[in-house]
Amino acid sequence: MKGAEVISKLSTILNGEELIVSSNGNVSRQVYHLLQGDHIYLRGSMGLPVPIGLGLALAQPNRTVLVITGDGNFLMGLSAMTTVAHVQPENLKIIVLDNEIYATTGGQNTVSSTIDYITMIQGMGINNSRSFDMSDSDHLISEILKDTTREQGLNVLHLKVEEDTIILDNIPHHPIDIKENFVNRLL
Repeated sequence: MKGAEVISKLSTILNGEELIVSSNGNVSRQVYHLLQGDHIYLRGSMGLPVPIGLGLALAQPNRTVLVITGDGNFLMGLSAMTTVAHVQPENLKIIVLDNEIYATTGGQNTVSSTIDYITMIQGMGINNSRSFDMSDSDHLISEILKDTTREQGLNVLHLKVEEDTIILDNIPHHPIDIKENFVNRLL
């Protein structure tokens, strides 16, 4: 299963009230095209989806905040996970789509294949975390995503997905417009 297929499945599970932060590059393009709405589509900001999601979760404690990020982006901002673990925001959900490459910049390998995500995340103190290889779990994706997005408490889901190098059209909005549309949604 590819990351885009996971995001497409999310469209049938989410209720539309979630505040979504997507990492820059292909993940943001996929979220824009498949989960249309006023979300935070990051552009040119490697490593920032989790810190931005954390800030949003703290500022909007009565709303579910969903961070959708690729493995390269997640690893670049890994230090923010220590703060996430310390603060433990009940409304923050993080999905890491791990295809082991930087898809948007040419398919270079990340270091993801050498990391045990669950041991690392649980070692930080985040106990509600799971990992699935989607080549073996395609039939379970709906239940996995429902559990992740609806369970109480901080939740991290690591999904090993297939390479997805199809580059979708860029998001046709200026970053300032993306921010203003998202802020208007909060009002």
